[in-house]
Amino acid sequence: MERIFRRAGLKLVMSEGFHPRPRMRFSEPLSFGQVGLNEVMDLVVIAIDDPAQLKERLNQKSLCGLEFKHIEILKDGDEKLKARSFCYEVVIPSDLRDRVAVKIDRFLAEKNYFVERARREQTIDIRPLVLNLRLEGCQLQMQLQATQDAGVRPKDILELLDLSIESRRGSVLTRTAVQL
Repeated sequence: MERIFRRAGLKLVMSEGFHPRPRMRFSEPLSFGQVGLNEVMDLVVIAIDDPAQLKERLNQKSLCGLEFKHIEILKDGDEKLKARSFCYEVVIPSDLRDRVAVKIDRFLAEKNYFVERARREQTIDIRPLVLNLRLEGCQLQMQLQATQDAGVRPKDILELLDLSIESRRGSVLTRTAVQL
């Protein structure tokens, strides 16, 4: 990202210290093996004249498959990016769809659903953190609330639906949106 910004002529604000880095932050990093379609990042720059012109320059200097879709200028007093929820999709093989649909209905009917976090030795109720969960054709779609504490992860949902990597037959978990 840093090289793309430099090639586009963007003047970045750098961190202090022995190894200065551009002051940029993604809203929430993707887990290993996930794809992100609409990711969001904070970037501190010295000045931007025209966001539309900058977006065009960034897309010209970007890698194939990486597209900048929107640039918004935040003023100094504005609140930094904070994700409210994340949307994910994964393709479900046709022979598993009926079983998954039944498990989704059971989960959504529950008031609570607890999972254990082994590292933190705590139990978390993930049910209120699942804002949307549905099977739309061959796509499992989920919207999960973002939290500052330990929250729900897409892996939790896939496990409760008994969808291992093997059962999904190579379909990739894709984060389709970050909602601020």
